[in-house]
Amino acid sequence: MKRYYISLIAVALVLALVSFVVMWTAPERFLTVMPLLALYFTAVTGVQHYFVVKSMYQSPKRFVQLFLATTVATLFIHLVVFAAYLFTHTRQAKLFAIAFCIGFATMLVFETASLVLLINREKKNREK
Repeated sequence: MKRYYISLIAVALVLALVSFVVMWTAPERFLTVMPLLALYFTAVTGVQHYFVVKSMYQSPKRFVQLFLATTVATLFIHLVVFAAYLFTHTRQAKLFAIAFCIGFATMLVFETASLVLLINREKKNREK
């Protein structure tokens, strides 16, 4: 699990770096919240991964239930954060929506790939 969190921090740093590149190259398209989105997605993804992996070692049935529950809860949290920002900062809505979707897609791909690798590794360990 330590390797996962190191990789998660690396992905978050890349997202933050991308937002700073936007700040330096196109300041009119930079939002001060962009680097914070990387921190937000890192925290939410890290907590979600912790609970999913913890349940994976309990039982397969529990894993499926908790995976679905955390996915729904995470999507709801993302929706609340997304809607709250869009309603309070209507002028920046378009840029925020783009930044949010990029961060969400990046973390979704990272989390999915990490879980698939972990499940495959666990299957190989059980077969031995």
